[in-house]
Amino acid sequence: MFTIRNSVMAAATFALAAALPAAASSVLPANPTAFERVDLRMSVDSCVFNPSTVRVRAAGNVLRVTQQPNACLVPGPVQEVDVRLGSLAAGDYSVEVYASPDAGGEPVERLAFEVRDPVEPAVFPPPPRPLTDYTGIWWNPLESGWGLSLHQSAMHGVFGAFFVYGASGEPEWFTLQGGQWLDSVTWRGTVYRTTGPFFAGPDYDPRLVLVQAAGTATLDFRIRPGESSTARFTYTISGATTTKPIARMAF
Repeated sequence: MFTIRNSVMAAATFALAAALPAAASSVLPANPTAFERVDLRMSVDSCVFNPSTVRVRAAGNVLRVTQQPNACLVPGPVQEVDVRLGSLAAGDYSVEVYASPDAGGEPVERLAFEVRDPVEPAVFPPPPRPLTDYTGIWWNPLESGWGLSLHQSAMHGVFGAFFVYGASGEPEWFTLQGGQWLDSVTWRGTVYRTTGPFFAGPDYDPRLVLVQAAGTATLDFRIRPGESSTARFTYTISGATTTKPIARMAF
């Protein structure tokens, strides 16, 4: 019984060792800019690695990634996983990876990386830029059925897509592109209407996709008394101008 128990424990210990990164981890993107999303990519044992227990904690500029490994008797196939470290201010950071839930003992891996401020155009006065990130799905809670999806890049670019219904009740697809910030809380760009063939058809031909400028849109994130969680979305399409209050959807 003693020999069997030791054999099992040895196998479990060997499998737990596979919880350590199977290859050197990396930070993505390799050269992040301020407040860009940063991930840690690790190669792990698919049996030992327990994603539900992964936690990221910050202690100053040190980010500690911990987990509670599964006790597997046989190592599983190696797989790659991405763990979000956060959107970080400019500075020097280090990552410590632990094969325990409490960051006890020595980390099994250490990485260092730098987050840099984005390169701004060398013009005076500098162009307006936002002070926060407005990425998210926005909607009007009183008008369920349509919405606006916004993505803001680390370099302050904005891409939007809003799904609405036309006068005949058919769904329509519009995108917001090619705009600029008028000040830190106001963005204005062009609205494009996109049409094309049935996306799931066997003979889908991307050459039939048609993108046409359809109007303009303004996003106003100014904070007004009593409207701290609300923005204003104004768009002009086919000569008709509409302003909608919108709020970021929480889910």
